[in-house]
Amino acid sequence: MNFGIDLGFFNERLTITSDIYRKQSLDLLMNAALSLSTGYERAFKNIGSIRNEGLELTVGFIPIKKSFEWQSEFNISFNRNKVLELVDNQSSLFSYQPWGADWENIPAYMAKLGAPVSQMYGFVSDGLYTYEDFDQINGKYVLKPTVAHNGFSTLEPGHKRYKDLNGDKIINDADKVLIGDPLPKHFGGWANNFRYKGFDLHLFFQWSFGNDNMNANRIIMESGGSYNVNQFATYLDRWTPENPDGKLPAVKGSLLKSYSSDVVEDGSFIRFKTVSFGYNIKPDFLKRFKISQARIYGSSQNLFTWTNYSGYDPEVSIRNSALMRGFDYSAYPRAKTYTFGLDLTF
Repeated sequence: MNFGIDLGFFNERLTITSDIYRKQSLDLLMNAALSLSTGYERAFKNIGSIRNEGLELTVGFIPIKKSFEWQSEFNISFNRNKVLELVDNQSSLFSYQPWGADWENIPAYMAKLGAPVSQMYGFVSDGLYTYEDFDQINGKYVLKPTVAHNGFSTLEPGHKRYKDLNGDKIINDADKVLIGDPLPKHFGGWANNFRYKGFDLHLFFQWSFGNDNMNANRIIMESGGSYNVNQFATYLDRWTPENPDGKLPAVKGSLLKSYSSDVVEDGSFIRFKTVSFGYNIKPDFLKRFKISQARIYGSSQNLFTWTNYSGYDPEVSIRNSALMRGFDYSAYPRAKTYTFGLDLTF
């Protein structure tokens, strides 16, 4: 279902286009588990269902229309989705991202009935173990019984700590929850076109707000889990006996191989996407060269990006899957490009 309205005012100097929609998609292709009696473990079936609904709004405006002309267009979109049906009456479905050794068996995302698709899944970070979490017995650190244990046989101050959500003092899969949403609350763009005599200028900005990214690069580059792996500069603020207030775990600290909220970051951004500038040479000048039209121009893309995301590019997703959006590991950022040209028509 789609309801739309188109409005125009002041001789089309102001235009408004609005659409409210609700779409339910059936028989989505999903990887379903099979009975072992078939001789196969999984097969793709058309059994999933999801509903999308939202609002799209576009406002066009011509503030100046004389020898100098300015045309502007602003658009914004709000979309919400909900999982209606999964594989064989399942209430939830895990998705996995095979990006490193043994990580193909660690769930990174969950699709849950009644919730948005592609939700990030893992532990909630609780900082680091401190000296106050231990008793010293015979020169060794022994975790106090009131503090949750992450399952490793050896724990010391400076090792990673996670929240014990069910209160059983053991950190395990029962403490995993949804930790991030890669779907933006809204996104859109703002385009402006300027013309004066033979000159033209185009500026375009785009943005996304409220979406999370899973920065898996930090799992390797900020963990200190291996001496032979280079670390990010942020790892200078790691825990050491001389720096007990460090935010990152100690070198060779015990780490659960799992995703957690400390690598989920706000992926909101504003990007100066496109700028182009051109000049159409006057026809009177071109006649002597038997040229009917000539335009010289220059353009650039991805000039600036304003974001709090610590990765190379906030607009990232290495997996082309609706179930695993916003996953970042070894992704190339969008290139900043410059183009210059001359168009001639004889």
